[in-house]
Amino acid sequence: MRLKGGHEEINYDATQAFFNNRAGKYNKDNPYSVTMYQDNHPELVKQRNAKEVEKLLPLLKLDNKSKVLDIACGIGRWSDAITMDIDKYCGIDFCEDFILKARELNKDKKNRHFYTGKSNEISDCLAKNNWEDKFNRVLLIGALVYLNDQDVDSVFAGIGQAVEDKGIVVIREPIGLEERLTLKEHFSEELDDTYNAIYRTRDEIMDCLNKSLLKQGFRVKEEAFLFDDSLNNRKETSQYYFILER
Repeated sequence: MRLKGGHEEINYDATQAFFNNRAGKYNKDNPYSVTMYQDNHPELVKQRNAKEVEKLLPLLKLDNKSKVLDIACGIGRWSDAITMDIDKYCGIDFCEDFILKARELNKDKKNRHFYTGKSNEISDCLAKNNWEDKFNRVLLIGALVYLNDQDVDSVFAGIGQAVEDKGIVVIREPIGLEERLTLKEHFSEELDDTYNAIYRTRDEIMDCLNKSLLKQGFRVKEEAFLFDDSLNNRKETSQYYFILER
């Protein structure tokens, strides 16, 4: 089903099954396709990843005191991107197979930690793994699209609890360009699987931020579309980013 404009909840069990299947498609020659898709266009995956890192990495303003929380980290794509010296990195993802692969790929990096947990249950995941430190950098990359509205609010609440008094939050999310678009039990020939996602508009995401992080002292320092037309092959959606600072 493709629903434009209206509100329809997606099924998390179906989403879990989808990502379990994605993990089984890991390919060391095109590793990031497991979460960036474009299975038939490996060069586009590389170009998009390079462009995202080129644009967003400097905006994190990382240094050797940076404590990074990567929500919905996948197999650790952003852990790979962070090559400079930081204090510590913690990646969370609800797909256990992604986390196992991320640990394998980062086994020689002593300050990289990966835990299985839901993005809307950040505090519970950290507590379960005896994580006591707060963070001063947060990455939320392509996660909200897989959550129903009430759980988007929970993600932002969890971020607010996890961040120190001063911090930077980087959000990159696929958005609906003209209106909200929901894909429910939609079979994708490109992915050869059933797909569920909610593409919110920029204004819908701003409404969520206004009643959460912006009330806690964060402000939007920068926002814009991430890719130009050469890297965006969708007519109804596009990648958008927000940089929040406190």
